[in-house]
Formats: sequence, structure tokens, C-alpha cells
Amino acid sequence: MATSATALTTALQAGLHCLSTPEAENCIRSAGPIFCVLPGSTRPPQSTVSFALRPPSFVGEDIDTTFGLAVFTEWRKKESGSLSLECGANGAFPNLTYSESKGTFTLDLTRSNCNEPVLRNALFSLAAEALQEAVARHLTEGGDERLHVSTSGNKYYCSPRPVPDAVIRGTCTCSPPSRNSFNAACARLDAIWNGVESFDEAFDDIRRRISAALSLRTRHHIILHPSGTDAEYTPLLIATLAAKSLSCSGVINIVVGVGEVGSNTPHAAGGNHFSEFVPICKGSSGKTPTPSTLVRDDSSLPDGTTVLELKARLPDGSLLPGFDTLVANAIIGADNPSPNTSSGAKPFFILHAVDGSKLGNRITSRKLVTDIQSRLGNRVLVVLDACQGRTESDELDWYLSRGAVVLMTASKFYSAPGFCGMAVVPDIVAGGLKGDGIKGMEVVVPEGLGDYLTQPQVPKELAGFRAALPAKPVNVGLFLRWACGVMEMERFARAGGAAREGIRRWVLGARELMAREYEWLELMPEVSGEGGHASQLGGVNSILAFKLLDGGGRVPLKTAALKQIHRWLTTDVAALLPDEATEEERNTAKLNCFIGQPVDLGDFAVLRFAIGAALAAELGEDPGFLDTALREDARILEKIGVLLKYHEVM
Repeated sequence: MATSATALTTALQAGLHCLSTPEAENCIRSAGPIFCVLPGSTRPPQSTVSFALRPPSFVGEDIDTTFGLAVFTEWRKKESGSLSLECGANGAFPNLTYSESKGTFTLDLTRSNCNEPVLRNALFSLAAEALQEAVARHLTEGGDERLHVSTSGNKYYCSPRPVPDAVIRGTCTCSPPSRNSFNAACARLDAIWNGVESFDEAFDDIRRRISAALSLRTRHHIILHPSGTDAEYTPLLIATLAAKSLSCSGVINIVVGVGEVGSNTPHAAGGNHFSEFVPICKGSSGKTPTPSTLVRDDSSLPDGTTVLELKARLPDGSLLPGFDTLVANAIIGADNPSPNTSSGAKPFFILHAVDGSKLGNRITSRKLVTDIQSRLGNRVLVVLDACQGRTESDELDWYLSRGAVVLMTASKFYSAPGFCGMAVVPDIVAGGLKGDGIKGMEVVVPEGLGDYLTQPQVPKELAGFRAALPAKPVNVGLFLRWACGVMEMERFARAGGAAREGIRRWVLGARELMAREYEWLELMPEVSGEGGHASQLGGVNSILAFKLLDGGGRVPLKTAALKQIHRWLTTDVAALLPDEATEEERNTAKLNCFIGQPVDLGDFAVLRFAIGAALAAELGEDPGFLDTALREDARILEKIGVLLKYHEVM
């Protein structure tokens, strides 16, 4: 939003008078809610006006002096080029300075060219820069430490801002926001700042748009979680309530596909914290260490909560044959009367189904679900882990209509910044969360849930659950991440079947490219598991996993080496190459690209390419874009080849 040089020229030529102190103050106040004019006692009269930036979405001590400095630095950088031609060598106009120690801006009123049109233009562009800086900061808040940023980005080396010219094939792990989704988040925050909508209304709008974009027909309620991992706490709460009402001995949570679902899923499934910091900040530091409290209340259940972890792969990376039978036998073996109860009560079960593991596989089948539901009746709650977001709406509805809680994210396939999850709760199992007796809900809902959820994240229809949670702080970062994600959801939905055909065409083209051109790369064999691919977008596995083969013995690299290569892919590493590297190799090493992080499969590890909603929609809108996409894939693979060649000496 650069200030118009023509407008400035017109203002100067008009000979408008310089602003007085009251006029300048009124101009600043009327420029937007983020501008706070400081009391007159802080400045000499009639010479300067001081003001600070106070974005309404930052509460108390959350805003620090570095915010104003970052805004001023970027504003000055952008504005000085367009303004210096009209305003002389002093650069950005009017004359503004920033004090980092005080966190304040100072406007010099003694300059002869400080008139109202010029000042309004300057404030407009300053506000636009402040909005973008605020969104970028909020996008790193309201989650665990995976969101916290350093100079190289977050844990997955992703920036909270769009990365120009980057190639994105990491939508099975984490992605930086697209320019369009970042702009959508800016528009939503601007509406909040200007009182166009409240956070409650904004969260409700996100929920409505998700339901519409996914074409969900089964009546449901959406609880917005900071990540897919902590979304596990919602079905655990539902199961605990059901276990108590049925006088069950405890809760047994069956987690399938361990090692290729979220790495902390077993911890969360047991009602435990799983990270160093919790999402809901309770102080002014921006980071709240994980407390010792639990995220469950099973004290009245004799056997408490148990997690049963079942791996779905052999050490050679192949799927276990007969996995459905293995899961069923594990449940049958655990379904015994409790020795801790005189009544011989049996446990309540949570059964996870997985449609979209880290390698894109569907691990369990519909038949397993219906068989276990028939066997256990109301003593089982099914949870569909669809956190990759690569599941067709008909499949989601099949599970919801059978009382399964669906866990999804917008930060994988739908390419929102990491992380944003949700628990989609079918109405037929939501009764315990509606809470006719709110006091009872206050006892049942564990205190630890307040480290992940506050009231705006829960729909008003679940009144008991919502009332038992703290009202504040509002998770602004989560809202903005979902604003990014739902924009991509809607674009993908508009592209319809053409986008799904785009997924299929890209998968076929990328697999053929990998198999044909690169002898040091070995694709994982395409397997469908017991569930097949029919439930997956495009009818294909849209995550391509591959080994990197090193040396004459073609030995697959293990996790540590792949992690380093994964990191180097995200930045320009030309300077790290050894002296013998060619100029062409150095140019190749400059590419910024994002692919899926390594997955350890036992005897070896794999990297991953994954198509996201943005590319799928692009291919749906313009089928000819496939050639461009495959050329981008080839550029990534060329850089991987360079890194593989030199990784031991870099």
C-alpha cells in the first residue's frame, strides 16, 4: 500500500498549511484504532506529536517495543523509495522517528510540508504495515513450541509470512502461508480491530464456512483446537463422560498407526500434556510452561485411562498384513471385567481409525469400525484421524453419521500456517457437552483443558462445555490460522472435480518424474492398505514418500541425515557448498522449497512430496499449469541431488 506520489505532489502544489498540534493529533486519532496519541506532557508544545501503536488484539504487555520498530523499519524501507522523489533526501514523509526505548513515534510539526493529505497518506501506509506485522506475530501465537520462531522460522523452518518464489510441497508437515491466505487473515484482523465483528462472531463464521466448504451433511458441532494433537482431548472428554454414565471401569484408548500419526498423539490420547509450552498464554511473556495438571478427569473411574499403541508397519516399511484383525483382537483381549470393581465392570473404548497417515495411507477399514461398534455397542467411541485433510466429504459423513468424532486440520493439505486443528463432533454423541446442568460440567471438565481451549473455540450449542472453560484470553493466532485455512478450503471446493483430477494428474506425473530421472531416489511402493484409496481426494495417495540412496552401496539415509537435508532445502545454502561445487550447483542450491519432514520407518527413513489445496485448485482452474508444477518438482529434486552429493562435507 505505497503512498501515491501523485497525491503528495498535488498536496504540496496546493500550498496546504502546516498542521497545528491539535489538528495533527486529530488526524492521527482518526487514522485508525491502532494509533494512540500520547499525553501532551511528554513533548514540547507546538513542535512535535508523539504516538504509539496499540493494536486492539494485543492485550496488556503482549505488545513490546520491537513491534513498533519492526513496523517503522519496514514502512521506512518501502515508503522512502516512493516518497523521496517528492520530499527530498530525508526519505519518508512526513518526518517520523521512532524511539525503541520508549516504543513511540514522534512527528515533527516544524517541517513546512507537514500537511493533512500527506500525513493521512503516511498514516494509512503505516497502519497497513502494522496490520501485516501484527498478523505475522499472531500467527506464531496460541500454539505449542512448534510455532515459536527463531531466525530460521519455526520448528519446520516455516516463516509466518509468505515466502516469495518458494516451491511448496510440504503440505503433509507445515507450510508458510500463501499471499492470498495471508491477505485474508489481514482482512479478518482489520475487521476485528475496527469493530466490524467480535471474536465470537468471527469464530462462528469460521465454523460455518468449514462446514460449507467440506459439504458436511450430518448434524455436527466444530470445536477449534490449536492443533490436531490436542484435538484428541475432545473425544477423550466425551468418552470419559460416557464411561462415568455407564459405570465403566475406565477408558482404553486404541491409537493405531503409531509412528505415522502425530508423534505426540499417544500422550494426548491419554489426557497428558505433550509439549514444553501450552497454547493459551497465562502471562505477559508469550509463553506459558506446561503445568503439572492433567487434561483428563478420570478419578472416579477405578482403572483410569489407558492408551494402547498399535504400529501398522514392519521395520522394512511395509504395512502389516491383516491389521484390522490385529486391532480387533487387541480390543477383544482388553475387554475384560475389572478386578478393581465388585460389579465386574468393563472398560469404555476409544477406537482410532486413520485416513491419511504421514505417508498418506488409510490404515483401517470401515468394516473394522462397524464390527467393533456392533460388538461393544455404546461402550465405544470411534475417532477418525483425518488430520492430513485429504479425505473426501462422503467419507467424513460416513463416520459422523455413525457417531464418530472426526479430527482434522487446515495446516496440512489446506496449507494454513502451522497449526490449526478441529474436532468435529456429531450431534448424536454431543449430549454430554451440552450440559443441562452447567455446575456438573464444571466438575467434569478438567482444568487442564483451559490450557488449550477458551470459550470462543467452542460453539454456543455446547453450552455446558463452553461455560466450563475460561472466557479469555481469545486465541487470536488460532483464529487467523483458520482464516488462512478456510480461504484455501473454499477455493479448493469451488474448483470441485477439476481440482481432484488435478491431484490425480500431479501424482501420476510426479511419480513418473521421480522414477525416471533420479537413480539416487527410490519411491516407496504404492500400497493401499485394507481401506483402499476410494476415500482420498482424487482417489490417490497424494503424499509421495521416497528414500535417498547414498554411496555405491545405495544405502538409504537415516533420519538424522534427512533432517539436515530437509532443513537445507528451505534456504539458500550456496555458500555452504565446498569449493569443488560448480556454478550450476551453487545456483541450484539457492532455491527455497518446502517438502515433508522425514518419517522414521525403522530400517530407514523417508522424505515426502505432498500436493496441497492451493496447487490442486490451481491445476483445477488451469490444467496446463501441470507442466509448470512438474518443472518446480524437478528443481526441488535437483537441489536434493546437490545436497545428497555434498551433505557429508557441508
